Amino acid sequence: MPGDGPERLTLRDGAVVDVRPLRRADRERLDAAVRALSDRTRYLRFAAPKPRLTARELDFLVDLDHHDREALLAIDPATGRGIAIVRYVQVPGAPGTVEVAATVADDWQGRGLGGALLAMLAERARAEGHRVMRAAVLAENVHSIAMLRRNGFALNGRDSGLLEYERPL
Repeated sequence: MPGDGPERLTLRDGAVVDVRPLRRADRERLDAAVRALSDRTRYLRFAAPKPRLTARELDFLVDLDHHDREALLAIDPATGRGIAIVRYVQVPGAPGTVEVAATVADDWQGRGLGGALLAMLAERARAEGHRVMRAAVLAENVHSIAMLRRNGFALNGRDSGLLEYERPL
């Protein structure tokens, strides 16, 4: 999959986006996309106020091996703007289990993009031999919780204001 061209994805409202693996060259695009998110969306994604990513965080996010660390980027073909990203990272000490996260630009939320990308990421994780996906989400993030449930995730635990969901692959 690394280096593959974009895959065209049609959303339930008929909108079309291009999806491809994230690349190191996307570092600045990723930074700009996170800065463009509303304060609320960044808070829900990072479970804390987060005005911007640090250089170290950006380096970590684009450091992918496309096996234990993978990310898919959705691009609006009309503007070339990055509009969503889903990623997984191997959970240390839990072979076959990956932690997933998704972020969708504010103006693209509620259109099915996050769920569609999550399904693509699950296929990618399965192809790489992973067996379980986990997601930690703030209890107040009802839209992400609904998306996880629609995609086969079940509540597996809670820790303070975070809920942990899990889905076998």
